[in-house]
Amino acid sequence: MTMIELLSEQGYSTDEYESFTINEIDAMFSNSQLDMLVKNEKTGKKTYVKYYLTAKQIRPSNLDDIIEDLFLVENVLTKNDNLVVITEDEPNDTIQTRMKYLFDHDGIFVVIHNIQRLQYNILKHTLVPKCRILSEDEFGDLKVKYNIKDKSQLPEISRFDPQSLVVGLRPGQVCHFIRKSSTSMYCDYYRVCI
Repeated sequence: MTMIELLSEQGYSTDEYESFTINEIDAMFSNSQLDMLVKNEKTGKKTYVKYYLTAKQIRPSNLDDIIEDLFLVENVLTKNDNLVVITEDEPNDTIQTRMKYLFDHDGIFVVIHNIQRLQYNILKHTLVPKCRILSEDEFGDLKVKYNIKDKSQLPEISRFDPQSLVVGLRPGQVCHFIRKSSTSMYCDYYRVCI
């Protein structure tokens, strides 16, 4: 349910996936039918959630096969959409390098979650600041307000940061955090994803 909560908080329509019972989910797991395709009605973006639980670790060749199926053969996703892969283990350095290459050269954005990280919604934790991704118009207003010439003047956040992975933050996007402050209760904080 955590994945459905995370997608719902990002504005995706998850109504058709919210009413399954444990027995139905077990039957879907047995038949390898856990994958989900959700759409954000406001932005038109889609996210495909692929459960890759057949092996402990996903290999670059397996990731390439998944991408080929979804982006090239079946045309389910475009380069504006997100692919979320859920595995049994944390992605290793080879997979992270492959994910960077896919985004830098092909424009394909992939997020890999360890299934154990999804046992709890980190966005609901009291120590995790609230965040949202800024649109280009909002970033333009931010540039004027704070006299920012380039995104490189902002503090950075890694695309592999747990909070970045959960909200689907792409490299180059700016995220607005609302942090707790001892002097002013709350303060605005902005970071650019690298």
